Amino acid sequence: MRQGKVIKAAGGFFTVRDQAGSEYLCRARGALKKGKRALIVGDEVIFESLKEATGDSSGEGVVEKVLPRANFLPRPPVANVDQVIVVMSLKKPDCDWQMISRIAVMAEKEGLPVLVCLNKTDLIPPAETDKLNELIDPFPYPVIYTSALSGAGTAELKSRLAGCCSALAGPSGVGKSTLLNFIQPGLSLQTGAVSEKIGRGKHTTRQAALLPLDNGGSVVDTPGFTRLDFQNLEPESLAACFPELEALRGRCGFRDCLHLEEPNCAVSEELGRTLNPIRYEHYKYFMQELSR
Repeated sequence: MRQGKVIKAAGGFFTVRDQAGSEYLCRARGALKKGKRALIVGDEVIFESLKEATGDSSGEGVVEKVLPRANFLPRPPVANVDQVIVVMSLKKPDCDWQMISRIAVMAEKEGLPVLVCLNKTDLIPPAETDKLNELIDPFPYPVIYTSALSGAGTAELKSRLAGCCSALAGPSGVGKSTLLNFIQPGLSLQTGAVSEKIGRGKHTTRQAALLPLDNGGSVVDTPGFTRLDFQNLEPESLAACFPELEALRGRCGFRDCLHLEEPNCAVSEELGRTLNPIRYEHYKYFMQELSR
């Protein structure tokens, strides 16, 4: 028996990379198939080797056990990552600020750091970037502006990926795979154009895959999506997933304050100061969604 990590899952087969770097194409033991928890990319597993990997050829094996997960992101499903990088394009398609907050909420729920990457800066004039900074100030997460066309910001992004496992999340067409190809050309990931008719990207990444980087990190290139529903999140827990609201909790007049219309709520005092009005609008919208 040996330990490894699931780096790809497709059609009932799981590619597992062991601690020596060798890869094995595995099926799951029958008992695992009957369980409620499906194997996903990022899972640490115990597997039995049926055929050893040799040179460039993968081995074969059977997954016997899934080890406890440190964290789990439901859409797309991935486990045991160190940070979430939300990738959005500034144009083609336009930036979806509410989706940024949605993905951030799911990351916060799992206790994961969030980095926001705003891509395709080559499609907007420099002055527009300054306006964006004013629009989102204050903002609870670090923001990197990038362009895979000019290379702007890619060195900083690569440094953020070094030495840890990152999940890239965002809609189709925002340039996740293009950025990774620029950072490490040998990945040769498929990329696609944005549909002029619907204004959204076409799916090029079909399933999540854990890719090794030459800087000691690894990244999960995830399929794009246009919708993300909250799972297993209660309305009372939402504020804790907004770090700027959580920081105000002790100043509210009521311990169970939901930061909506309660008296003596610190949020009203901090709007436009430590709390961005756009983020607060997202919070109220999500609260309505969770309360239906």
